[in-house]
Amino acid sequence: MNEIRIVQYGLGPIGCEIAKLVLEKKNLRLAGGIDTDPEKSGRDIGKLLGLDRDIGVVVDRDASKVLSRVGADVVLHSTSSSLKGVRDQILSCIEAGANVISTSEELSYPFARSPELARLIDSEAKARNVSVLGTGVNPGFVMDTLPIFLSAVCRDVESVEVSRIVDASTRRLPLQRKIGAGMMVDEFKRGVQEDVLGHVGLLESIAMMSDGLGLKADRLEQAVEPIIADKDLKTQYLTVRKNQVAGIRNIGRGYRGQDLVILLTLEMYVGARNPVDKISIRGKPNLKLAIEGGIPGDSATAAIIVNAIPRVIEARPGLLSMMDLRLPSILLHK
Repeated sequence: MNEIRIVQYGLGPIGCEIAKLVLEKKNLRLAGGIDTDPEKSGRDIGKLLGLDRDIGVVVDRDASKVLSRVGADVVLHSTSSSLKGVRDQILSCIEAGANVISTSEELSYPFARSPELARLIDSEAKARNVSVLGTGVNPGFVMDTLPIFLSAVCRDVESVEVSRIVDASTRRLPLQRKIGAGMMVDEFKRGVQEDVLGHVGLLESIAMMSDGLGLKADRLEQAVEPIIADKDLKTQYLTVRKNQVAGIRNIGRGYRGQDLVILLTLEMYVGARNPVDKISIRGKPNLKLAIEGGIPGDSATAAIIVNAIPRVIEARPGLLSMMDLRLPSILLHK
């Protein structure tokens, strides 16, 4: 594999994890960094990542300047969950002739809920002969791609249930805030109503499995509930008092008519006991898979983004989902 020039777009906690991993991998060259934070602009990425050396790549706020100068093969994009929010960023990368792999949850499978934006990104990518993928651990792997892959040994699938218990104590501060850790219940409920709290991507996972497993769900629903702390809890970043919100229980359902064919349950909260990822397929045969301890969200998201690079480069042009790729696998270290 020839050297692949990478631009990291967004250098928050996840973006920095991704950039660190790029520096470790054979045949990948981190050639540019973009972030709108004025405190990061002008800094060498090596220092920003906490390394003991400069790497000769400086963060810039001007995305168009970086993209035109670097001539990236792939932009690794990590700025926002919202597809509308990242629309122009993604399109600017496409216009520069770069393939894009993004952590934007709503980009992981936008064909059902955002068909107009999906068509726009798809057509622009095809016109520039590049590929665009949204992925991560969830959505992108645990609650959609992995069950779809598991179904390869089934003769028939009638329904699927996936549950995930995640200890948010080990996760980054923005995620702990996103699940309302440390809030009072009334404040949490207002945040859910205003659509500023809660996990993003459950409906995208349902839509992807509906298509990938042939379950033909015609109604998608989700609910977000608070999980209340039964004692004081402390993370690296914040303290959750007893009777405050420790996190979320996010339930997604996909129905075909009146039949529940997809059920996803995500419990993500500070102090979660016995983290685990479970998949249960009802079919021929029935299958059950449990990953004890669960897949670590932040480091694994960085890994799947980086490991998908060669598969995205070789894929057909356009807007892709994980179902469109040849099976990704780990890239070698230097």
